[in-house]
Amino acid sequence: MNVSTSLEIVAAPLGKPLISIYITNYIMVMLSFMILVFSLPATILNILNVYIFINTKLDSVTVCFISLALSDLTSMLLISITASFSIIVAFSANWGRNLPTMSYVFSFLFLLLLDMSSATTTYIAVQRGLCVAFPFLTRHAFNKNRSLIICVSISIVILALTLPRFATFKLKTIPNPSDNKTTLIVFEYFDSWVTFDSFSMIFMKTVITLTEWGTMVICAVAISFGMRSSMKLKQKSNSYSSQNQSEADSKKSKEMKEESQKKESKESLVVKQSLVVVLLHVILTTPRVFASLYKVFEPRFTLGGQYNNFFFVFCNCINFTDSINAFANFFVYLTFNSKFRSYFSTNIYKRLVKN
Repeated sequence: MNVSTSLEIVAAPLGKPLISIYITNYIMVMLSFMILVFSLPATILNILNVYIFINTKLDSVTVCFISLALSDLTSMLLISITASFSIIVAFSANWGRNLPTMSYVFSFLFLLLLDMSSATTTYIAVQRGLCVAFPFLTRHAFNKNRSLIICVSISIVILALTLPRFATFKLKTIPNPSDNKTTLIVFEYFDSWVTFDSFSMIFMKTVITLTEWGTMVICAVAISFGMRSSMKLKQKSNSYSSQNQSEADSKKSKEMKEESQKKESKESLVVKQSLVVVLLHVILTTPRVFASLYKVFEPRFTLGGQYNNFFFVFCNCINFTDSINAFANFFVYLTFNSKFRSYFSTNIYKRLVKN
């Protein structure tokens, strides 16, 4: 059974909508402009992220950040396109009749890439959390090759879980007798869609989302606690060693301390960088977690449901926070990563200033 899916913002037939069509259209245009303010620069910044990390020393951490930047780059490109489509459609451009359908298709790719970004960030959190909590046991557990294999495997698994969605619909052009032009329409295969929707709702968009979010919160707490504990232990050991040292050994110990402190400060900056990236992701994806839970307990909060308009607005609010997340990561790397900052300053910033 084929069912055509309406892609326009309309008043739902069952009951009264939470937000009127007029207010919804106004909010959607405002949100689309706000998304573009962050998503367009985020696309450029993530190109820089990939380029700089590739040209610096590759390790287990940078491999993860390259994977994250690639998924953020492509997702921001898609969200910029869909936000532009929303603005064009809102101003009733005649040539934009097929844009809602294209936005509908692009949204699947966008959600696929966001799932990849979230899964990669979860792996970063787990990796850093284990390294801080069990430094001796996990010293050689994570390396460049293993991280690359894990990041590629994450992308393949997310892709395999999402691909069945593309088998539940087809695109078809139908003629419009009023102006003799064709319109692109999405036809849903109802039986396939119902099966996949329940799987997507329960497993991918609820179980996996909550598991990733909870894992990141636990790892962030573990990293913060571990960093505080290690700092206290170092302070105690330093004070104890300084009291029991002779004057002859003081010069040598000072040099050794300075070297060890430099090494420790670099390691702590790597951990802080990962922690800030994880915390940003946790904070800015909280609306997505709330939406996945709300959709389970409120079936009217869905496309074509009674709360259809509110669903559109809330999804665009989530897209806005996702674009902020992708935009902010560049500045996190610039603040905490000395190699990233040095390469950007020497090879990119100075060249731009000269030109």
